[in-house]
Amino acid sequence: MIDIFALIAIFTGAILLLIASIEDLKTREVPDYVSYTLIGSGVFIRIMWFLFERNVSVIFWVPTSFLVLGGFSYMLYKSGQWGGGDVKIMAGVGVLLSSFPGEIIPFFLNFLINSLIVGALYGALGIAVVVIANRKKVKFEWYELLLLPIFLVISLLLIQYTLLFMSFFGIFILISILSLIYFKKVEEKAMQIDVPVEKLTEGDWLVNDVKIGDKVFLKKRNIGLTLDDLKKLKKNKDKIKKVRIKTGIPFVPVFFITLIVTIFLGNVLLLILPAI
Repeated sequence: MIDIFALIAIFTGAILLLIASIEDLKTREVPDYVSYTLIGSGVFIRIMWFLFERNVSVIFWVPTSFLVLGGFSYMLYKSGQWGGGDVKIMAGVGVLLSSFPGEIIPFFLNFLINSLIVGALYGALGIAVVVIANRKKVKFEWYELLLLPIFLVISLLLIQYTLLFMSFFGIFILISILSLIYFKKVEEKAMQIDVPVEKLTEGDWLVNDVKIGDKVFLKKRNIGLTLDDLKKLKKNKDKIKKVRIKTGIPFVPVFFITLIVTIFLGNVLLLILPAI
């Protein structure tokens, strides 16, 4: 029998991740109230769960889950791959959906592994959609197209001559490298726009240093614009009319899809490896 608190946690997580996904698709940002509600409801549900059932397992994995998912997403944020909203969402998932009684592998580990798989597929599909929509702008050189058959050959060799677990991660790394190469090209040609200073939002990524005359006013960083950055820019909007930013692909839907996949399929890696 499924615990009522487990159902509440899963239902709450699904609803909030769906709202966050819709907001990310519509506005390219996730409102703080969604992220903080995810974290707050996670703390509340886990405490109430423990108080009602006196079962230490319902809170045992919470600190580890919070640190692993939050830390992993924070590293991606600092490297310029994710936005601040993604970090908050993952931290919330780490609290609310850390684990459930009777699991061999804690839910958050299955979620993390599945998010890598879903994220890779989602990213590849997103790049393909952008390329098709901007086919006149984005044109690949012959050697860039040659990477695809090379990738397929190496993948087949990995499957044939390495351990199953190693072949999966080898292919995953190759997909990640290939995606980054293509994404960089697509980003430069079709995912950069000039935005008026007054329309900038927290988390927007600068493409170049912002200058007033020959002087650098705000340096480009791997992290998005902060609230302090926005204040500085808007105070000088008479001198800085527009700023070039990267638009990116809305990534929060990956978390909602990953949750659904993890609920119904469990750890996808354990399903893939026996089939390879």
